[in-house]
Amino acid sequence: MVEQTTNSGTAAGLPAAASIEDVLTRIENEIDHLTALTDLETLTGWDAPSIGRLVDAHARIRRLTGRLDGVRYTLLPRIENEGSWRSGGTARTFTTWLRLREGISASTAGKDMTIARRLTTALPVTRERLVAGTLGVDHARVMTEVAPTSETRTDALAWLIDTRTGHTTTPEQFVQTVPVDFPDPSEDPDGTATRGLVTQVLEGAVADGTLVTGEGLVLREANVLNADQFRKVARRFATLTDPDTDDLDDDKAAQGEFLDLSKTFGGYHVAGFLTDEHGLQLTTAINAMMGAPSAEDTRTTTQRRAQGLADVARVVLDTNQASPGAAIAPHLNVTVSWNEFVAQVTRTRDGLCLSCGQTAPTRGNRPGAGAKAPGTGAGTCTGAGAGIGTSPGAGAGTSSAADADAGAVNTAPAAGIPTGSPAGSPGGSSTGSPGGGLGGWDTAEPTLSTLLSPGGPVFTETGGRAPRALVRRLACHSAVTRIVFGPDGAVLDVGRAQRTVSGQMRRAVIARDQHCVYPGCDQPPSRCEVHHAITHWAAGGDTSVTNSALLCWYHHQLVDTKGITMHWTGKAPADTTAGALLETGWAFTDPRGHRIQLPEPIEAPPEAA
Repeated sequence: MVEQTTNSGTAAGLPAAASIEDVLTRIENEIDHLTALTDLETLTGWDAPSIGRLVDAHARIRRLTGRLDGVRYTLLPRIENEGSWRSGGTARTFTTWLRLREGISASTAGKDMTIARRLTTALPVTRERLVAGTLGVDHARVMTEVAPTSETRTDALAWLIDTRTGHTTTPEQFVQTVPVDFPDPSEDPDGTATRGLVTQVLEGAVADGTLVTGEGLVLREANVLNADQFRKVARRFATLTDPDTDDLDDDKAAQGEFLDLSKTFGGYHVAGFLTDEHGLQLTTAINAMMGAPSAEDTRTTTQRRAQGLADVARVVLDTNQASPGAAIAPHLNVTVSWNEFVAQVTRTRDGLCLSCGQTAPTRGNRPGAGAKAPGTGAGTCTGAGAGIGTSPGAGAGTSSAADADAGAVNTAPAAGIPTGSPAGSPGGSSTGSPGGGLGGWDTAEPTLSTLLSPGGPVFTETGGRAPRALVRRLACHSAVTRIVFGPDGAVLDVGRAQRTVSGQMRRAVIARDQHCVYPGCDQPPSRCEVHHAITHWAAGGDTSVTNSALLCWYHHQLVDTKGITMHWTGKAPADTTAGALLETGWAFTDPRGHRIQLPEPIEAPPEAA
């Protein structure tokens, strides 16, 4: 069937195209002409186009191919929904049919269909701008890969946002905030004039950017950012609108971790997958061992990296760091604003803080000055709602970095959690640095427009998102450094790094606990972190031996993320039976109030003669 067009001509003066096929034929012919003008002989000849013309031509070609991709993505869902591709019975799915029909790889077909479906169902503005050539195809791919990745995020893309306040709104609510002289009901009985005015107000607000959708809010950054930078903005939108999906993704990544180290001909074969946290730790350690290559070093980067991994293992073994001993070594830097740091470590479920089990204040309530930074004494639980405040604005911003104590004996994977002080007033004043109360930090309702830019908790070295569970876990065992930035980005003040557990205190904890105190675990102190056991730091727990316990890295994360509480009961009399698991003096209770016990022995020990 040939679909006739209604236009009577083209901008170039050519006769109107009669069909899609006619337009495509013209495009193919013009591509033939373009190919002739850009073949190698022409480009190297005496009348070759200047480099400036070639640069402009390359940019235009990229934009045109992006527009054609947009058209192609528009066609695919229509072909799929029509269903005639099933008639041959050669393919069970449309993706398979597309792969067989066009001879493309399965991965390409799958990616094309994912992009096409999401552009059609969740990202109409992105599709329109891609087809119009005002949005690059890479930016469009970022939107499809990051933004509509859950039902909640897809809904958030359609939210209406008043950019004057940063809050979500509805057409009815927005119109009430704009001065409009509506006609008297008696003069407009059927409401035609009123509806016309409302439509005019809304269209004007959309045109001047006062009223945007969640999708439009993110796309505003695409005009000034390259695709890599834009990905961070889109990633922030996804995290802000649905952080729980990030937690699920982090859990899936952790479950997918593996490392295969197998002997093969002439050496060992290594393969695996690590989470962002573990991969960054390993990369940092290897890079530290690699250093800068000497002039005589002819090895490739991958060869030097392999040697660096071997050197990491050698240092651990040569310095006996795998054996029990006192050790504190932050190797992982996380940057996070002070407000968000407190919010992350005091998140709630059913109104109860997961860190301390107490009732959390409601959002918008000012928690007061009771919450303290690490090592500053008792305080009250701030709660998640109170912690989620507006991020640093044009005034004093916040950022952070971790400080490692010189000469400290290392233990992985202790991490420095740098935090910023709360959003201060212009000029860089701050009341929330480590060593003082939170004071006047802002706890207003968060808004999309104010929270898209800071980026949330990120790995300092890479800018990648740091999992919320990691931030909460590191709050127990880290160095916290406050850095206050001015409106122009200049550093106004750097706070003193404070380690939550000192070396002397850690040695005392090791002498008492001897190993991980979780029931049934005997990991040595070199593989353990010090956990604020009875009262979490975020709940005002003090930094002391009585409030500290050794937990291996795995059980530390388990206790922090699963709502498990601890209290001291005292050690049982020593059992001299070889291999017996002893009570450590710490009792663990799950969120339902059930005691977590030592595993039952496989068989009862023989009675003494």
